[in-house]
Amino acid sequence: MKKYWYTLIVFTLMIFQSQAQSGWTRKAQSFYLQSSASYYSSRDYYTTEGNLSDSGSRFNSSALILYGEYGVTDRFTAILDVPIVQLNSFSSTETVAGVGSVKLGLKYRLFNNLPIAVQADFEIPTDDGTNLATSNNPNALGTFDQINLPTSDGEFNVWTNIIGSHSFGNGKTYGSLYTGINFRTESFSNQFHAGAELGHLFFDKLYLIGKLRILEKLSSGEGNQGGSFLYGEGTTFTSFGFNAIYKLGEHMSLVTSYSDYAGFLVDRKNIYDGATFSLGVSFEY
Repeated sequence: MKKYWYTLIVFTLMIFQSQAQSGWTRKAQSFYLQSSASYYSSRDYYTTEGNLSDSGSRFNSSALILYGEYGVTDRFTAILDVPIVQLNSFSSTETVAGVGSVKLGLKYRLFNNLPIAVQADFEIPTDDGTNLATSNNPNALGTFDQINLPTSDGEFNVWTNIIGSHSFGNGKTYGSLYTGINFRTESFSNQFHAGAELGHLFFDKLYLIGKLRILEKLSSGEGNQGGSFLYGEGTTFTSFGFNAIYKLGEHMSLVTSYSDYAGFLVDRKNIYDGATFSLGVSFEY
């Protein structure tokens, strides 16, 4: 049983970067490192009123992401999440590149023997929220338009979470529930989010995880409406996804994920609706 319990904790901590939600913390002085590449493409834009717009142009985004966790103590884990390269473009523009916002996280397990934790992620902007992409073709006046496609939104966020997890079947199956608030600056509206995860270990090698998450706008804040949709002001959605984690050896695993948006529970607003695919490799000691 101890073997399954340890395996559960290790695999639970292998969930992709910003979507990782678990009541468990890492063992003291142990660490986990993951490098992954993601790709996203969509032409289906939902307006701030929730209407599907015929934008006529496809939005593309890809990134190379480094994610790490370190067990400061058995109940206290430090987290780092860095999109070291992010590429954004429309089908009608050039591609712009930059470093995404950096997340520094702190997770504390409230009880020794219960996987219930509180977590705060400090999202630090890497620029002022401006990264202009030039159109591929001139407009009717013969000039080239520019559109802002920021890789960082230029504002400081604090994502808060309370997370509870539980294991079943000798540790081969687990479930998690979480909820929290994203406190935003620069007159952007605060956001509420909540979600659930369910995972199961197959053949002692393959972990499959299903996820569901909602994001809602809160009424507090002045509601900054300016700038790119990538700022996320007024953005709401329901998202779902799946992760597959295959253990290649004692310390190395292959990790992949798929996520998408849906219209149930919470309407899609101010967002491009499309699937994100990720593939990476992880190491843990």
